[in-house]
Order: sequence, then C-alpha cells, then structure tokens
Amino acid sequence: MTESRLFLERRGFVMLTTLWIITIAAIVATSAALVGRHAVQEGAARVALERGRWEAHGCERRVAAAIDVALGSTPTLDDAAKLWRILPSAVLGSPLVAGCDVSLEAAGTRLEVNDASEEMIANLFGALGLEVDAPQLVDALEDWIDPDDDARPMGAERGWYEAAGRIVPRNGPLADVRETVRIRGFDAIRGLDSVLATEPGRISLATAPVPVLMAVPGITRETAEQIVALQQLGTPLADLRAVLGSVSRTSAEALAARYVDAARVTTADPDAWVVRVRVARGTPAVAARLEWRLIRTGRRCLVVATRSAI
Repeated sequence: MTESRLFLERRGFVMLTTLWIITIAAIVATSAALVGRHAVQEGAARVALERGRWEAHGCERRVAAAIDVALGSTPTLDDAAKLWRILPSAVLGSPLVAGCDVSLEAAGTRLEVNDASEEMIANLFGALGLEVDAPQLVDALEDWIDPDDDARPMGAERGWYEAAGRIVPRNGPLADVRETVRIRGFDAIRGLDSVLATEPGRISLATAPVPVLMAVPGITRETAEQIVALQQLGTPLADLRAVLGSVSRTSAEALAARYVDAARVTTADPDAWVVRVRVARGTPAVAARLEWRLIRTGRRCLVVATRSAI
C-alpha cells in the first residue's frame, strides 16, 4: 500500500513537472514567434517605406515635367509669370501627375516667422483678433528666437521656462512652425500653422489669405479682402498699386503711405512653390512624404531643395 502510494505521488510529480515544462516551452515558442513576426513586419515596413520614397521621387520628376510643359507652352515671359501665380490649377490636372498625391503651396502664402518684422507679427495677431495680447506674444516670440537670455519687458527667457518646467528657448530661428506651441502664450492659440511658416519667401499677393496680407504695412482688411477676391477670380494682382482704385479712399491712403515698405515684403509672382507628395504603401500602410522647393527660371522650373517631410 505504501509503495503504491509512493508510486502515485511520484507519477503525479512527474506529470506536473512535464506540464510546467510544456507550458514554459509554449511560452518561449510563442514569444519567439511574436519576435519573429515583429521582425518580419518591421522588415516589410522598411521595404514599403523605401518603395514609397522611390515612388515619391518619381512623382517629383513628373510634377516638375508637368510644370515645365505648362510654362513652356506660354507664348511670352509675361504669360509664364501669370501662369506661375496660379500654378496648381495649371498643373494638378495634368495627366503627367495622375496617381500622385500632390499639393502645392506658394512660398509667402503664410508669414515667415523667423524673418518677419515685429510690426508684421503684431499686425498678424491684430488681424486674428488678438490685438490686446499682441505685445506679449511678439516679445515672447522674439525672446525665443534671439541669441541672448535677456527677457524683453513682456517676454520670457530661460529662467521663466525653467521655473515653469518647460523646454527652454531655442535662441535661434524656429526649425518648424509647430515649435511655436512651446512659446509662452502661443500654446493657447489654435490654427497658427495656417498663417505662420518657416519657409522663406516674400508674401505672395497671388495666394496669401486675408490675415497674412494684413500683416503687410499699409494693407487694411478692406484691401486684403479685395486682393483675395482677385485671387479667387483667378486674376491675382500683377502690381500692388493696381488695387488702389478698387478700395476706399482711407484704405488707398493707408497703402500709399506705406507703399515702399509694402512693396519690399510682397511679390506678385511667388518667390517659389513648395511641392509636397505623399505615397502610402504596405499593410499596415506606411507613408513616405517628400517636399521640395521650386523656383522659376524663364519658362522652366528648377528644384532648389528636396527634403523628407514629417
């Protein structure tokens, strides 16, 4: 009886041990399988992303070719300049760019935040209905960009950010407009990426919206709205002075008084176009994004910068 009981106990122990071994082996095998699957998925994602990048580069060349065809078909350089102002409508319907997820934005459609004067920044905030906060916002922005740690009267420098447990100022030009959310006061404002940019370029009379146009010295809301009305008709201004006869005397006098300053920071023909392309590949999909800057040389375009976009 004793031997039988001992045998049964040993048998139970062996079975329990075997079950534990099987369970551990199953866990190890499952973990290895998951690691292997993850590695395979990562590899597939990298391959899909690389293919997407090559396709994006292909779209880049096709868009450039479509622009060259459009510009080359114009009879005169003046006609080429007119087409350059309305480039998206002339290019995005081309069969050369079929299948490409492409967008075009003229440099100067948004206000370049790093080089804009304090007056223009304040004017922009005023156009957005932030007149009361404009002085503090301008000082905070300039403190973030300037190379020193000396706070302006209404601004904030390293000491304030450290005390608040926040990222300290860059003390240099913003790398991306999304960085503005780190600046004191800017984090409470929504939609700034629609009117601010870090892409250099004079304000484009052919594409800039009302608030950005109002940043220009001498341009009132009435004048800005008239300029945008011409954009929407597909006949953007060829010369800033051409709008003087279409606005009230008050607005015309305001622009005439600051015409030299306004002409210096604006352009009828965009300084450049920023072209963005997106290609999604794989399952789950991964997206390759590419953007490049184009300038016009007569009846042709020239790619002057290419970069991956985030």
